Amino acid sequence: YFKFEIIHQSKKSLARTGRITTPHGTIDTPAFVAVGTNAALKAIDFAKADDAGQQLIFSNTYHLLLQPGPRIIRDAGGIHKFTGREKPFITDSGGFQVFSLAYGSVKESLESGGELKRSNRKVIQSAKKRNDKCHWRSDVTGENAVTVTEDHVIFKSYRDGAKVTLTPESSIQAQRDIGADIIIPLDE
Repeated sequence: YFKFEIIHQSKKSLARTGRITTPHGTIDTPAFVAVGTNAALKAIDFAKADDAGQQLIFSNTYHLLLQPGPRIIRDAGGIHKFTGREKPFITDSGGFQVFSLAYGSVKESLESGGELKRSNRKVIQSAKKRNDKCHWRSDVTGENAVTVTEDHVIFKSYRDGAKVTLTPESSIQAQRDIGADIIIPLDE
């Protein structure tokens, strides 16, 4: 079951501490939330993070949608069985990463007045001449990377260039298949 309770609220600032109870454990708020983008931490394993008091892990729906895929995680028993971690997970909608493909960072988007970023062909060509590997797929970012409508977003996978459609409903379904304790809806 899920429950949120306020533990203390400041009379001066209205700041508060709280506790979220999920089927996989309790999260004291405010909390430090470690980011395991692909359902994995980079510098430490889950057992050590949990031993250090890590109550919640944030995993990214966009990346998990592209690989390994929500159905694979679901068929493995959900993110908790898939990762071997029985404490709470939170997933996002995937919208921020789709936004980033088209607009770059939030700062870049604000500075551009909403203009889609363009692939920097000079940088790519220069890297090719030096035989440097580009750290991105130039065909999946920029002007033609994302189509946004009232109903959905269509983007290209950075892994293989396949077109992916993301709707509020498909984002929620992907997160349900992943099995996160707390899920975030896709909105504007």
